[in-house]
Amino acid sequence: MKKKCYFFIFIFFLFGCKSKNTQYERKSYTLLDNEIMTTMPGSLIVAGDYLVWEDPFARDYFVHVHDKETGKKIGVMGKVGEGPQEFITGGISQIAIDNRFFADDANGKTKGFLSLDSLILNKETFVPLSDSEQLSRPVMTELAKDLFVGITENGDKDYFKINVEGDVSTFGRYPISEVKQHIGGNFAYNSEKNLLAFASFNFPYLVLYQKTGNTFSLLWERKSNGNEYEVVDDQIIFDRTIGGIHEVCMSKDYIITLERDRDRDPIDESTVGRDVSKCPHTVFLYDYDGNLVKIVDLGIPVMRIAAGCRDNVLYAIGADPDYILVKYEL
Repeated sequence: MKKKCYFFIFIFFLFGCKSKNTQYERKSYTLLDNEIMTTMPGSLIVAGDYLVWEDPFARDYFVHVHDKETGKKIGVMGKVGEGPQEFITGGISQIAIDNRFFADDANGKTKGFLSLDSLILNKETFVPLSDSEQLSRPVMTELAKDLFVGITENGDKDYFKINVEGDVSTFGRYPISEVKQHIGGNFAYNSEKNLLAFASFNFPYLVLYQKTGNTFSLLWERKSNGNEYEVVDDQIIFDRTIGGIHEVCMSKDYIITLERDRDRDPIDESTVGRDVSKCPHTVFLYDYDGNLVKIVDLGIPVMRIAAGCRDNVLYAIGADPDYILVKYEL
């Protein structure tokens, strides 16, 4: 019983945001590419030696690949269209397994893989799914080979569901304990440490789970002590003027969140829309024990962030004033 009490006290003291020990610093970026041609960039992904970003509104190809070190454009994948092996509204997995991204179509039937190796060799990049893959692949977020995670149904006992080599189970607590309702958010996975982070873009909330066997166990969670929501008739009503965490990724030493430093930038989030100049220009760096170590001002409004698990380099797509691909040494 004592162990359980100590555990919950640990979780309690992680609630809240900044402490007096939190550092604040400003970083300058290293430019990788100043010709990011898109109306709004999609996800940014670190895949081995490459940086990959999606263009959800592309008219030709929706996946762009760059050299991670130099920013050099390697090529494009994922042809937009309505023909065979084409995507009306394409999207890819957030991880490349065997140097291939899973790709599917939100408004069409195309499913398959897009191969980085084939792109480098100037070959056809689309690889169709086999019949067995069509039947067995879960409709969930892919974290690693044979590891998928998703959300349960509102009202279920646990918040998340997991599929490990076909073994399905559930885990996780609801971010707002008063009601069993799912909220918007993003996953990040550290394959070196087998850690799963989930961050909500509805209100300031960050939680970390450790993979143990075929499930995940809670390590800690953080949420602010503010009044960003209320529960009315068993429904969560969020304060849209505040918002939450825009993006989350993990590096060697940090869990990195793209979020607004409201002490210095108290903008009304409901006014942002697609005005990129109003996007946050700060990232919060948490250590793996859940402590907020520092807040870094990136110097420009940022839409997307990504990092690898083996170093502390942050990659970002921001605006200065046009879209640019940059990196920072944290």
